[in-house]
Amino acid sequence: MVEGMEKKLKAGEVLFNEGDKGDVMYLIREGKIKITKGKGEDEKVLAVLKEGDFFGEMAIIDGSPRSAGAIAVTPVSLLVIDKETFKAKLKENPLIEYVLETLSRRLRTTDEQIKLLTIKSEERRIVAYIITKAKESGKQTDEGIEIAPFSLENLAHITGIEQEKVKGYVDKLVQANLVTLKQDKLVIKGVADLDDYLRYIALKEKFERP
Repeated sequence: MVEGMEKKLKAGEVLFNEGDKGDVMYLIREGKIKITKGKGEDEKVLAVLKEGDFFGEMAIIDGSPRSAGAIAVTPVSLLVIDKETFKAKLKENPLIEYVLETLSRRLRTTDEQIKLLTIKSEERRIVAYIITKAKESGKQTDEGIEIAPFSLENLAHITGIEQEKVKGYVDKLVQANLVTLKQDKLVIKGVADLDDYLRYIALKEKFERP
């Protein structure tokens, strides 16, 4: 069990800002935290973390400033882990493996999200994200490739698009029989078909542009 102090946040409360100095990392006991770049209208959500996730580790690994901001989405309970505790736990192989694997995966995910946010078309951004998730972590089932857990709220956070618009774009994919939405799961009938649909949207936008 990792030992540390407890910290609680209210919904909307800022834990730290991009560029802040940091000497602790955090483990989420309860609630959700969003990791952001930029502020105000320029804010982009890189990830929404939940119970069991940790973050802020780079500050105690190499002493670098916070590379992004962290804001509570809901009331949050955090376990605060300082550098000494972290270094002591690094001697235990299971934790070392977990941290390094998570760091590598998170860096890859962040890179994909940054690329995603450069897509100006909201609809293409949604489809591109679904394709990426299906290829990276989708589970093959009899019905197709399953993404779980899946929520319109989380998709809205990650893509920076209003939830009602996200729902509209996903509904179009459902109507086109490209995906099915079941509670907290999204099932893609075929990634190749979604790739074709993404190209179709791009061509449609190009030739319908005023």
